[in-house]
Order: sequence, then C-alpha cells, then structure tokens
Amino acid sequence: MGRHKDAINDLTKLLNIEPSNKFALRYRAEAYYLMEKYKGSFNDVNKLLKIETNDEWASKLLPTIIEKK
Repeated sequence: MGRHKDAINDLTKLLNIEPSNKFALRYRAEAYYLMEKYKGSFNDVNKLLKIETNDEWASKLLPTIIEKK
C-alpha cells in the first residue's frame, strides 16, 4: 500500500508539471484503483480519455470504476 501512495505522490508531481501526461494519468489511475480510491481513478481515466479518446485500457477500466463507485 505504501508503494501505491508513493507512486501517486510522484505521479501527481509530474502531472503538476505536465497535466496532460498520458503515462502519469494512466498509472496514477491504476494506483488509485488498486487502493480502492475510485473517485481519483475515475477522474484520471476521464482526463486520459479526453486526451486520447481511443485508449483501450481506459475504455475498459471506466465501466469497472463506475460499477465500484
């Protein structure tokens, strides 16, 4: 769990510099999801889909997040 928190902190720092960084959005969304912080995961997946509308990973994860929210 601590590693996920560290990852979220690091990825958040990167997103503060580069708000549209697809790598950071994807992996922070995944870390939030694994920590059962579905609102954060949902927000990042939505941002990712606005940047890259055909992102397969985000498109598959979004319904799962909505179901768990």
